[in-house]
Order: sequence, then C-alpha cells, then structure tokens
Amino acid sequence: MCYKPIRSSGINPPAIRFQPRPRYVSQTAVCVFTRALPVAADGATMRRQTLATLGVALLLALAGCSAGPESPGAAVSTPTDSQPATDAESTIRVAGSGSADAEPNQAVVRVAVVAVGSDAATARQRLAENTSRMRTALDRIGVGDGQITTERYDIYQDRRRPREEGAEPRVQYRASHDFEITVTDPDDVGEVIDTAVRNGATEINDVSFTLSTERRRTLERRARSAAMADARSKASALATDANLTVTGVRVIRTGSSGAPRYADAGGAATATAAPTPAAPSDLESGPVTVTTTIQVVYEAGPRTNATA
Repeated sequence: MCYKPIRSSGINPPAIRFQPRPRYVSQTAVCVFTRALPVAADGATMRRQTLATLGVALLLALAGCSAGPESPGAAVSTPTDSQPATDAESTIRVAGSGSADAEPNQAVVRVAVVAVGSDAATARQRLAENTSRMRTALDRIGVGDGQITTERYDIYQDRRRPREEGAEPRVQYRASHDFEITVTDPDDVGEVIDTAVRNGATEINDVSFTLSTERRRTLERRARSAAMADARSKASALATDANLTVTGVRVIRTGSSGAPRYADAGGAATATAAPTPAAPSDLESGPVTVTTTIQVVYEAGPRTNATA
C-alpha cells in the first residue's frame, strides 16, 4: 500500500499526517510503518524529519509497486536447443480387397421325411419308421450318423377345407423331420440323394457344394494376401503422385471375410420313390470363392532422387 502525505492547514510549524491510498501491489506484501511526529518548536528540525520520512516511504512504495501481477500456479516452459523440431510424418490410408477360389471338397444335402396320420401318434409312428429306414440305408453307403443332423422336427394338425359345402373339415396330422446331410465327397451327392429318396425321404430341399473348415481357412489366407498386395499397390501409386515413397506400415485392420459363394445345385424339389429303376441323379459343382477386405495405414516419406 502506498501513502500520500497530507499537509494540514494551521499555524507553523505544520503537522504532517499520512493517509493510505489504494494501489495495486504484487503478491509480495510491502508494509510501511510510520509514527506520529510531534509538532516541534524548531521548524528546521521538523522539516528535516518530514523529508526523511517521506523519502523512506517513497522508496518502499516504489519497490513494492514495480513488481507486476503474477498468475498463481502457472508454469511457463520455453523451447531449448536440446529439443530439436521434428517434421510431421505423412501417412497413406487405403483399403484392399482380395479373393481366392477352389473346387468344393464337400457338399450339404437337406432332406425331409414327412408322414401323415389320422392322429398325432399315428403320424409320429410312421415318421419314425421312415426316418429309421433312411438312416440305415445311408449308413450302408458310408454316410454315418455323425454326418446327419436334425434341423427341424414338427407335428401339427392339418385341417383341410371339405370338398362339399357344409361338410366337416377333413382333419389329419402331419409330422416332418428335416435333416442336413454332410457329404465328404461331392461326387457322391447323387448317390446320397437317390438312397434317401428310395428309403423314406419325401423332399429334397437344398443341395450346396461347400468347403471343409481346413480348405476354407487356406482360401481365407490366400484372399488376405491378395488384399494386402492390392492395398500396397494402391498406396505406392498414391505416394508416387504425391512425390512420396512408402517407408513402412503403421496399422493393419482386417475385416471379416465374406461368406463363401457356394455353387448351388438348384432350389427345393419334391421327390417320391420311383416304382421302377430310374437314372441316377447327376449334379455338377462349380468353384467356391472366398473374399476379404483390409484397411492399411502406410508411413510415407519424401522421395529421394538417385544421382548419377
């Protein structure tokens, strides 16, 4: 706090009083101590004491007010020569896609066994007999129980509209058992279908030529390699256009491989046991394709021109 001397009016010698005046002072406190000065008879002595007190107060006030304001808790750092500046790195982000195909090494046949009866028990019994006969016949040609799985089993009441008006609706029960049969050799698909139909199967719902797990994984690896080559080719072309060169790989993100595109033998069909021998079923398979996509972030740097 700074002080301003105030001279009071009156008779000589004058009395000197100090009145505080607000001033901004830094966080360092400046305190000025003054004492009341008695009125002396000697005017010269009084003036010398007054001037000395004013000088001390002025010096203390200047020392306190010269310091500027400070923000508490602020830290200021300046760069030094030991912290060299680094150039911003360039990156190139691209997406690559690849595919691989191969001949299928297995097939999936979906068949259904259907039976009807006047009541649910009769329909179930007939269904069980037909199903057992079909599975036994398939086992004889090398299709074991481990290759046959149940997809759906159902018994329900089937009400049919009567042919004559006013007659009671005809009620019967329908039982069905849907199976998925895995055939390890695509060339055996025709024989499996014929055997199933001759021994209780009433519907052939679908035939698909597929890949085994091991072969599919092999195709997925080939597809990813092709996708990576595609991404690198795109990145190199972009780098050349920007007068850069690819220096490394920063990030690789692999997407989920697309579902294999299987060769399908056709839609659903209904088959019935033929009373006389017929030509065997003959189905042709095609290649199975696996596709995949990846995203790659490449690092790039300035292109250096070779000198002769």
